[in-house]
Amino acid sequence: MEEIFTRVYEENADALFRHCSFRISNHERALELTQETFMKTWDVTAQGKEIKNYRAFLFRVLNNLIIDEYRKKKSSSLDSLLEKEGVHEGTFDDLQTGSLEEELDKLELGLQGELLKKALQELPESYRSVVVMRYIDELRPKEIAVILKESENTVSVRINRGLQKLRELLNATTI
Repeated sequence: MEEIFTRVYEENADALFRHCSFRISNHERALELTQETFMKTWDVTAQGKEIKNYRAFLFRVLNNLIIDEYRKKKSSSLDSLLEKEGVHEGTFDDLQTGSLEEELDKLELGLQGELLKKALQELPESYRSVVVMRYIDELRPKEIAVILKESENTVSVRINRGLQKLRELLNATTI
């Protein structure tokens, strides 16, 4: 049982952490929630319950923990969360290697990434979760449907609407 769980951990830990950190924008808390996801999954496994699809089960547990986290922080505004947590993608000193053109390209990519992250945070949760699962976690709509217990069609529609809204938000910030 430990060997299987270790393999499941190695195959999924990074994807779960990445998913969680995009959803809540706090790396330390994302790490805690990812660890809690594996602890809850271990408890279920230790009770002798069979898990047919570990990846889907892990994402479902993590999504429930993220929802609980949002409920706890419901009174906090998005602006205060962004100011408090910030986007820490490195320092300007990290850009000192390479040519000036490369440095400017890296800086521009960082700014674009920050704009995208802020736009993602402005999406309604129902859209943000499926867009992150699809394009950050690289899950197929069928896998997302299993995780969220929704039809594949519903998930696909929400992904498309989420992308439309994301484009609108990004276009509004570049004008």
